[in-house]
Amino acid sequence: MYMAFDCIESLSGETHGEILTLYGVRFNRNNFAVLSTEHRAHDYLLPMKKEQFEEFVVDVRKALADGKVGIRLTGGAVYRVRHGAILPMEDKLGLPYKVEAF
Repeated sequence: MYMAFDCIESLSGETHGEILTLYGVRFNRNNFAVLSTEHRAHDYLLPMKKEQFEEFVVDVRKALADGKVGIRLTGGAVYRVRHGAILPMEDKLGLPYKVEAF
């Protein structure tokens, strides 16, 4: 499945559009949804609350069940960091992420 979103680079702070292959997603203890992608040197982080993550997973499952080829993530940026990095994002928790299937 493909995923499209606005991405913020952690070092430069620059924002740009990105499309990648989504292999999976997990929630970690630091309140991030971590996207598994073809980019092995980077992690893609979405700061969110556990309840938001559960809604996100339901939306992705629905897109898969409907046979969609991709999803567009809106309402908040995705942060690209080096693999294993953790960012202080307490102020970003609760961004209104939305999943739109295409």
